[in-house]
Order: sequence, then C-alpha cells, then structure tokens
Amino acid sequence: MTGTRKHQIKRGASLLLGIAALAALGSNAWASVTIRAHRAVYDLRLERSTERSNVSGADGRMVMELTGSTCDGWSTSFRRVMEMRPNEGETQLFDNQVASWEAGDGTALQLNDKQFINNRLESETKLKADMQSDRTGGKGAITEPKPEEFELPSGVLFPMAHQLHIMQAAERGETRDVSILFDGASGSKVYKVISFIGKRKEAGSDPNVDKDLKDLAYWPLSVTFYEYKPDQATAEELPSYQMSFPIYENGVAGTLMIDYGDYVLSGKLTSIELLNQPACN
Repeated sequence: MTGTRKHQIKRGASLLLGIAALAALGSNAWASVTIRAHRAVYDLRLERSTERSNVSGADGRMVMELTGSTCDGWSTSFRRVMEMRPNEGETQLFDNQVASWEAGDGTALQLNDKQFINNRLESETKLKADMQSDRTGGKGAITEPKPEEFELPSGVLFPMAHQLHIMQAAERGETRDVSILFDGASGSKVYKVISFIGKRKEAGSDPNVDKDLKDLAYWPLSVTFYEYKPDQATAEELPSYQMSFPIYENGVAGTLMIDYGDYVLSGKLTSIELLNQPACN
C-alpha cells in the first residue's frame, strides 16, 4: 500500500478529536453549548471504492473517549483498528492511536499520534501548538519524527474549539461555516474546513439511535477538508476528504460516512457511554 494511502488512513481522526469556539476570548462565549464527556464505539466498513483505490474490502472498529471541560481542558483518546484488503497484495492491519489534550479556551494543543501497520510501529508524531490569546497567530513545535517549528495563521482553531464553534453556529440556525483548523494529524499542515449544517431534527426523529441519544435533538452535518492555501480559491482545490454525520446537542457524533475520494468508509455508532463530568466552578 502506498505512502499516500497510509496517510489517508489517518485522516478522519481530526474532526473526531473535536467531536469528542467562536473566535472570541474566554469560555463564556461558549456558554450555550455543552459537550458531554463520553466514550463512543463505531464499527467501520468499506461502502464503496474505485479501481484506482486498490481497496477491495475494509472493516474495523474505532473508539473515541473524551473527558474534561472548557474549565479544565479536554483530553481525548482515539483508536482506530482496520483491516484493509487490497485488490493486489497482502491484507494489512492498520492501528492508529492518538492521545491529545486541548486547553479549555482553545489556545493550546498537545498531541501524540502513533500509526502501527501489522503490529509494527510505522510512524509517531509528537507536537504541541499555542495560539496567542487574541488569536492573531500562533506557533507550534514537532519533536517526533524530526524536530520542526512552524507558524499558525490568524484565526486558526484547534479541534475542540472548532467543534464548539460549529455547534454554536448550529444553535444560531446558520447553515454554512468556513473555518481554519489545525489538528496535528498531518504534522504542521493546516486545513480550511467548510461545513454545511442541516435543519435541526427534533428528539426522536431517528428511532434506531442509542437510548442515551434518543431524547436529544441533532443537526445533519457535512464537513469538507481542504489543505489551507491562503491565496487559492476553494473552487480550484480538491478536498482531502469529507465527513457527514449527525451531531447531537451533547456533542456526540452519530453514524459516520467518510469519503476519501477513491473510497468511502462508514462508521456505525454501536455503543455510547456517557461519562462523569465535573461541573465548572
């Protein structure tokens, strides 16, 4: 499997690290939005693929655990294990493990991302990034796989801040959002993220949803990721990937569709556990 394909397997974690901010200071700007600490399990499978993808089959499981708050910061543990079956060549087992911490005000991010292939460590990324308090820019540093320092553009959001920002937009009835995101999943790369927010669905609209979500309203959400190029119009770009899913009032993501262009994965939400979450003082 090519290096590009290995990289694509890692993509898709970024938004889930936030699903797990308005560009304003302080947590008070996010007071109307609450994200519940939780542990979610998704069963993955290949929905469709093109001949060019060299993927004939895929299945696996993804587990995401989110704890913390806007007061204490957010800790996220993410693991995705997938068996990828190519049209030609041997089946490979991909195991992506990510641990991250993000400050409650969205100004700091730390991340450790490990990629195993066939139970052997293939790559590891360790980094941290900080935004200025007025969000006019920021800096980051990678320690693994090799030292690198980089700059972050004005207005960039980290994953949890981006999720809070989208949920705020949904609460206000907005239908489209354009944000700049840094999630660390691709080293120093920054992404332009265009989100389309569907009409609010009242509680009980999906009879097949888990019992812990059935009493909550949700919004259909479609999110497209582009490599950030300040001087290039989005219409001239090809997206890196696209995700669609329902986002519930408590911040939990429902069943997922992840489109990498050459192939599409689905992630059925099979288990959700709401975790204890200390109240902000």
